[in-house]
Amino acid sequence: MSLVNPKQYIISARSNGYKDTAYAIAELADNSIQAGADKVEILIFENQKRTIEEIAIVDNGAGMSKSLLASALGFGESGREKDKEGNLLNDDTTGMGKFGMGLPNASVSQCKRIQVWSWKNKQEVYYTYLDVQEIIDGVYSELPEPTLSQMPEKYLDSMFDGNMPESGTFVLWSNLDKLKWKRSSTLFAKSQYEIGRMYRRFISKGQCSVQFKVFDTFGGSKMQALERETKTGFIKANDPLYLTADSALPELPGLHVDETPTFFEELESFPFEVEFQGNQHTIHIRSSVARSEMITRILNLGSENQAGKTEYGKDCLRNFGISVMRADREIELITNEFFLKDDAYKARFMGVEIDIPPSLDEVLGVTNNKQHAHNLKELDADKMDFDEKEPIEKDEQVINKLREYGDEERAVLYEISTKLKKVVSNARKKAKLLPTTKIGNIHPELNEDDKVSILVNTVMNKRDEVNPGNTLSADPDYKKLEKKLVDDFGYDEENAKLTTKKMEDLQSRISVQYNKTSNQSFFEVENLQGIAVLIINPEHELYTKFLSQMSDKDKMIFKVLLGAWALMEDSTTNENKRRQLERARNDWGEVIEEMFEELDL
Repeated sequence: MSLVNPKQYIISARSNGYKDTAYAIAELADNSIQAGADKVEILIFENQKRTIEEIAIVDNGAGMSKSLLASALGFGESGREKDKEGNLLNDDTTGMGKFGMGLPNASVSQCKRIQVWSWKNKQEVYYTYLDVQEIIDGVYSELPEPTLSQMPEKYLDSMFDGNMPESGTFVLWSNLDKLKWKRSSTLFAKSQYEIGRMYRRFISKGQCSVQFKVFDTFGGSKMQALERETKTGFIKANDPLYLTADSALPELPGLHVDETPTFFEELESFPFEVEFQGNQHTIHIRSSVARSEMITRILNLGSENQAGKTEYGKDCLRNFGISVMRADREIELITNEFFLKDDAYKARFMGVEIDIPPSLDEVLGVTNNKQHAHNLKELDADKMDFDEKEPIEKDEQVINKLREYGDEERAVLYEISTKLKKVVSNARKKAKLLPTTKIGNIHPELNEDDKVSILVNTVMNKRDEVNPGNTLSADPDYKKLEKKLVDDFGYDEENAKLTTKKMEDLQSRISVQYNKTSNQSFFEVENLQGIAVLIINPEHELYTKFLSQMSDKDKMIFKVLLGAWALMEDSTTNENKRRQLERARNDWGEVIEEMFEELDL
């Protein structure tokens, strides 16, 4: 009896933990770069409904031999050349492709049919395929033998402007039943952020380019489908340390000819070695903080009073965390471990990066799909189970004691953890000293959100005479709101006081704030004593593609509608009905995102 049931295995493999389509594409790009490619193209073929029908990932790498291609679509295969005994050739521990799980696992996470053409010279193109439905139906249980085959003209004409490289690989995904995004523009926008960050070093150094191209179902160019996102289709480097000059970050204002063209400046950078299984392994940590003069310039030249509300501040929030690099490729952005609860808002203008060697994959818990380093956590000496009479306080003593106990892996992890904690702490201190509020420019006149609050407040007062609400009928606690603005929305103390003082003077009980919501809904309503906080998600499709592009007057009208919903929730005394309204609000936000995806706005 076989150890593996092909039908059940392929069904299980389809839910293998890839975060989204961009990460699945990145897995194939790993193979391309490992094969020496300096160009990777993502070809998107749309049908008449403007939805994605096929995706191809093509490169100009070394290509695969017939024998290598025969195993490339096998689950658990290495994806590299072997000798007669089946041992990997050139099996070092430095490359990205160590696991050999990429091509089949990433592909079936998105589609049911994978076709591969690969060639070491243009005269011998080998072809093979994997079809999920055929495996489920029992058509075959072993992979088809690669055969010599000409590529269809449609694909020959689409890749590299019709110039087939001397060697390369062409992977085609069709029957895309698990694709997360159905529009080419959405896929590019998400990939620009994620793939741009994962491959930032390769892109910024010119070692490899990643370009998106869009075609109709017959192979005719449709690059206009991406024109709102990009003119060229090339993915730009997305550097969470903001030390890369030519990147996806919006152009910095007022740069002088001889000025450093970066948003941040380096704070710390150092390598260190850890011992594991008798060998020394080098790890490198870097950190950065925003340039004070650059933040001041952004505030002075812009209309926002808080740096966090500018396009640069929002970009920093999306990239906030510890960037874990492996073989020059990011595998994870850690956002929870090593940080305080409010760091993402109060200390967002900082960056931390750690380079880990593939030789420590097992110690750090790097997953097969290269998306996580599960064991990279903040370790606490107090929680170590040492049988000692006196507490062990020094980090070096903790590490030595772990090694004495034979727990070499935890000794390595603890050493890394202590260094990361110090680097994060140093960067946090620097970031919190930055001038993130426009000094002396908090205008006393009413802004758009103040007018929304006053209008909703007036209606609320009239309704209270007939149907008092739960929260807003109580006396407002402006001190509580002031604390919330600091703790949850990144205000500094002075700005929070000015904001709540103006609300108190106006006797306003509706506060409009902007923040990423916990469940990706478009807006949320949080109730304080006597105050309703209307939280609008600036990352939601309805905000980025609709509300943010309205005139000031239309924005105010739209926000009044949201304020009306907040009043409705507050005046609902039945708890079950209140929960139903909350669920309806969340579901509405999800449906809107799907609608915008279909509209491709």
